[in-house]
Amino acid sequence: MTTPLLLCRSQIDTQRWDQLIAQSQQQVVYGYSWYLDVVSPGWSALVWPQEGDYQIVMPLPIRKKWGMLVIQQPFFCQYLGLFSASPLSKDVTDSFLRALDRHFRYISSYSFHPDNTPLLPELLSAYPNFHPQPLHTHWLSLNQPYSAIKDNYSQDRKKNLKRANKVNWKITEQKDIVPLINLFRNYHAQRIQGGVSEKAYELLKSLYTELQERGLAKVLYAGSESETHAGVMLVEEGNKVIYLFNAADPTGRKQNARTYLLDQYLRDNADRERVFDFESPYVPGIADYYRSFGADEKEFYSIRKNRLPFPLQEIQEWRIRRATTSS
Repeated sequence: MTTPLLLCRSQIDTQRWDQLIAQSQQQVVYGYSWYLDVVSPGWSALVWPQEGDYQIVMPLPIRKKWGMLVIQQPFFCQYLGLFSASPLSKDVTDSFLRALDRHFRYISSYSFHPDNTPLLPELLSAYPNFHPQPLHTHWLSLNQPYSAIKDNYSQDRKKNLKRANKVNWKITEQKDIVPLINLFRNYHAQRIQGGVSEKAYELLKSLYTELQERGLAKVLYAGSESETHAGVMLVEEGNKVIYLFNAADPTGRKQNARTYLLDQYLRDNADRERVFDFESPYVPGIADYYRSFGADEKEFYSIRKNRLPFPLQEIQEWRIRRATTSS
């Protein structure tokens, strides 16, 4: 097989790219050029077989650091990996991994689409520079009656939903994401190690604006009387719904406002050819919560690589060890 080509953003034909993403077996909103333009300006890609004829592509979120190009999985983009309209073969996938290893000395993190998972464990073992980590998200098929969806809730989730129903939450759909961001800023950010930068909030606002203009974003709030106690941001594109962002204040958490919001959405969208992706973080308690809705665990792989020159390699490894120990 011909070696994949590395193209920078300016060399990529946007129309051809987005057409392939839409037709790919891995189709997800993260892969579109306009989405990548927001979350990772200046992204590049490995493409095959040639420039202007994309049959298989691999978007690469790139940043410039220490005077070199490095790969780092951006915020609000859970996974990328290989996109193809035809089934991926072992040889094809290996050629992309080989090109990735050859072109980049430092990969802070890069996550592959769950569809790529079956081919990766064996192939990644042949690349000692890559340090793979299996991660998980949770998917729930909406292509079933609501009664079947609810039957698969855990007993605790059913009990909490009953309690939420007694609160008589008022659900509203709004175009303003600022109240949701403020809920997160006030009641969640302080529990995240290192805090949350203003750049992350500004990125979310920019992304929401882009999604809203394309009719792909839905922001739902749960409130009582004149106060808002919880909110969720969903991205609806193709056959996927992504639970991209959410927050709740102490009242919303205690009275299960997000459970109520999610259940209402699942009720309204049952019997549709869609998969609800909870976009689970690497936190056992949160993963258990998403699993309680009857969602199936989906494995995907994240890799990192550090072939930086001394002393950058040692400094970065120390930072990783410190972050892992403190989390």
